[in-house]
Amino acid sequence: MQKTLRRTAVLAAAVLGVLAVTSSAAASSTLPHFGDRVCRGGTIHSGSYASLKVTGVCTLGNHADVVVRGDLTVGHHGGLNAITGGHLVVRGDMYVRSGGFAGVGCSPAAGCNVTTHDRVRGSVIAAAPLAMIFHSNRIDGRVRIKGGGGGVNCNPVLFGGPAFSTFEDNTVGGNITVRLMRSCWFGLFRNHVAGSVTVNNNTFADPDATEIQTNVIAGDLSCFGNSPAAQRGDSMGNNNIVSGDVRGQCRAVV
Repeated sequence: MQKTLRRTAVLAAAVLGVLAVTSSAAASSTLPHFGDRVCRGGTIHSGSYASLKVTGVCTLGNHADVVVRGDLTVGHHGGLNAITGGHLVVRGDMYVRSGGFAGVGCSPAAGCNVTTHDRVRGSVIAAAPLAMIFHSNRIDGRVRIKGGGGGVNCNPVLFGGPAFSTFEDNTVGGNITVRLMRSCWFGLFRNHVAGSVTVNNNTFADPDATEIQTNVIAGDLSCFGNSPAAQRGDSMGNNNIVSGDVRGQCRAVV
């Protein structure tokens, strides 16, 4: 299933015309400065924004350099597509509200030919999101996802493919917590986590879901009440390296 979902992510990027060739990295002091802004749909252009709220489907410009000096919020049923060659830095927190989705970070694993190394200096907090797709980012704080996912099905609701969530090749300074999600598929791959990882009481339609592989975790790894149970799946990854305790279903992935 992972290969199918990866093709879906590539398709989404192609549909929106965002696959990258190059990306510049301008210092925020050289960018045009804006106050609080709301994107109701379309392209997010280069600039330094006091805060940014996304209420429609908004795409980070393919060569854009965007700095959000405060918080970035994806509103109810809004969508942030930052799986582009642009560069995004959020100095505050990122919030994703119910029904919203966020795709952040370009890398070959996401079907791009560049790696953008986007950064959130705060935390990523999602309450009942549709989908969370993060590739090759640095998140200085924690990641917390509660609920959402679009239901226990693989219906084509996200750019012609199913709703799913995945965190791949990220560096996270705090804990990762994912609980009560109901979706098609979920995975955690090749992340470096300075805190603990907790994946509890999630239900996914695909029997290959709850794949947790090749992560390096400084704290504990706990998995309880997930269906399917935490597993290696078809990712062809390695066992997780965990410095703390391993509990519940996650004993199968170390």
